[in-house]
Amino acid sequence: MLACVGLGIVSLAVLVSVWPTRFSPGEELISLGAQDIAVSTQDKTYPGSDALRFDAGPEVVYVYLRVEDLDDAGDFEASVFRTARSSIIGRLSGGGGLRVVEGGGEPLGLTGGGVSGVLKFAVRPESERRLPPGNYTVEVHSGGDEAGDGGTLARKYFVVGD
Repeated sequence: MLACVGLGIVSLAVLVSVWPTRFSPGEELISLGAQDIAVSTQDKTYPGSDALRFDAGPEVVYVYLRVEDLDDAGDFEASVFRTARSSIIGRLSGGGGLRVVEGGGEPLGLTGGGVSGVLKFAVRPESERRLPPGNYTVEVHSGGDEAGDGGTLARKYFVVGD
């Protein structure tokens, strides 16, 4: 009887942890040096407008982070997480099948208080031609001390539709 109750509690905890949560497209600027974060399907120096939703699965989404007077000029990287909007199984898939690569661009320049410029990354599917539908979270990280959330400078939340 005790084993059945314990199994029921564990099953309920797993179900609650993977249940789809409310997702709101937008952004979080965590570091003081992070000024703006934007996403676009266009490969530019910096996009003229920011998108929060892409209706048809694009082949690539570029993520741009504008920084000013960032104390750390160390290694920058980005990570991506995807959750399906309507399925618990999709929630378990995480960022599988996706990769983030540096998008190139101009190097950061030295300013009086640190470095300034634009960091650019590209979110691409591993094997498919287009990004699969779902809710996406991209985090840009730094190896430095300035970021207040374990090295995270900023987060961008966007949706890829069917």
